[in-house]
Amino acid sequence: MKYGGKTDVGKKRKNNQDSYAVFSKDGYFCAVVCDGMGGAKGGNVASGLAVKTFATVIKKAFSNENADNFNETAIRMLLKDALDAANDAVYRKSLTDPELEGMGTTLVAALVCLCGTYAVNVGDSRLYRQIDSTVEQISKDHSFVQYLIEKGEIKPEEAANHPKKNIILRALGVNEHVDGDYYRIDSYHRILLCSDGLTNHVSDARIGEIMSGSYIAKPPSYKVRVERLVTEANEGGGLDNITAVLFGGE
Repeated sequence: MKYGGKTDVGKKRKNNQDSYAVFSKDGYFCAVVCDGMGGAKGGNVASGLAVKTFATVIKKAFSNENADNFNETAIRMLLKDALDAANDAVYRKSLTDPELEGMGTTLVAALVCLCGTYAVNVGDSRLYRQIDSTVEQISKDHSFVQYLIEKGEIKPEEAANHPKKNIILRALGVNEHVDGDYYRIDSYHRILLCSDGLTNHVSDARIGEIMSGSYIAKPPSYKVRVERLVTEANEGGGLDNITAVLFGGE
């Protein structure tokens, strides 16, 4: 599996509240991206703790069980267990310090194993898949503007400039329990996980060009592609922290 990952503070924020991890072993590959919220201290703590806890649960499961023994049902349960553990860790941590009260984070993760590719998300960090030159958002934003789109009150193209576009309706660690959306991804050449610091400044069409490597004559490494994504988000304004993880084949 080829991959590249990068996080950047952006041009306007003093602290980077995004966190990510990419890890693998025989039989599986996993990537997770979190975008924290809750003040300068809280957001960083929430995203870092969520990533660490989520990764610990996945690693432990595959260390205790042969990868051949996992099926779709087991993987979906594992993702739920990892999400629940991350939520519990962030929620409990928020109760220990007044400065951390109300902190939370988005989470989007993908897990590739012998029985397929699966994903989970909470919040408005996104997962895209690319097949040939076509890019598609797989995850669903848990945001106020997405709610308005689904109700038919605004058009999708109006969401980018809506005054309440930063309001999310679901986040990890804010309450004792959280519901995630789960997906099976049956076909793709590349997958991108990213925080909204990228998607607020780079169009889906341009994201697709960079994912494919078609923006220059010789397709670059995945590391260079994610660096390009971050650079263009900063060139577009860099108003938020930016994180991107890209993985796949050639």
